[in-house]
Formats: sequence, C-alpha cells, structure tokens
Amino acid sequence: MKFLMIAFFGLVGIFSRYGINIFFRETAGGLPVATFLINLLGSFLIGVVYVLGIERAAISDDLRMALMVGLLGGFTTFSAYSLETAVLIKNNQNALALSYVLASTVCGVVLTFIGIFLTRRLI
Repeated sequence: MKFLMIAFFGLVGIFSRYGINIFFRETAGGLPVATFLINLLGSFLIGVVYVLGIERAAISDDLRMALMVGLLGGFTTFSAYSLETAVLIKNNQNALALSYVLASTVCGVVLTFIGIFLTRRLI
C-alpha cells in the first residue's frame, strides 16, 4: 500500500510542478521563477510534513512517506535548478547564477524553518 501511495502522490507532485511551470512560463530577467518558487514551496511544505509526521505523529508513517517521497519528491525540482544554474554560468550570467543559488538555498532553508515553526504553533 505504501508504494501505491507514494506513486499516487508522486503523480500529484509531478503534475503540480508542471502546472506551476506552465503558469510561470516567463522568467524575470532570465531568472527561472517557476523552479525558484517550486523549491521554496517544497521547502516550506517539507517542514510542515516533518512536524506533523515526526514530531506530532499527527499523520501515519505511510502518509508521511507518501507526502515527503512522493508528493514533494515529484514536486521539487533540484535537478532542474542545478541545470538552470549551469546554463546561467555557461551563458556568462555568473552574477545571476550566484544570486539564484544563494537565494534558493537561503530562502529554502528559511522557509523550511518557517514551516516547522508555524506548524508547531498551529497544531
């Protein structure tokens, strides 16, 4: 059952990512906005699922795995982020590449902590 849940939630994550990519097709000055937003949202949500699943035991281990591995694994786009960064560097947009890496990393970690904090406070 766990594998089916992971597969189902993985499909939801994949199609959610695809929808966001369609919606944010245009980029702001070359910045891959869709990937950036997806990674930030995924970072926030993994903090929420961590608290609900690990700290509060408010969801089952199977659901936690389905959400973390399936949904968020299918949703987040680290490989796309890495490729987009490499392309920015290849195109001599080094300052933009560095800004993208730093903003993605710092904002992602901060949003993970915000997800943890808010979930602890609210639940």
